Amino acid sequence: MSTDISMETKVTLRQAFLIMHAYLSLHYELRDKPAPLGAMLGDLSLWDTESGGKEPMDGAVFPDWLDCARAVMTAEVSPEGYRGADISLDGKPPTIEVKS
Repeated sequence: MSTDISMETKVTLRQAFLIMHAYLSLHYELRDKPAPLGAMLGDLSLWDTESGGKEPMDGAVFPDWLDCARAVMTAEVSPEGYRGADISLDGKPPTIEVKS
């Protein structure tokens, strides 16, 4: 597998979940282990199930994760795409032009 990645690199939802966990873990360490982020990481941590799979410790996490994935993936097929991660100032996109 190539290690060259970009924002357009295709990943599975499982990989996206693990990437999110790794990112949050990194920032947990960088920010002196804030309790709210530690609690979230605990809820997101995976454990082995009787069926042989892995699921988050908090049973509500995975359905919420799938709902978010479904919402983003549904929006991404529309002309506008998913805009929830776009920066906004007072609820509006910034009007500053970025010169290249």
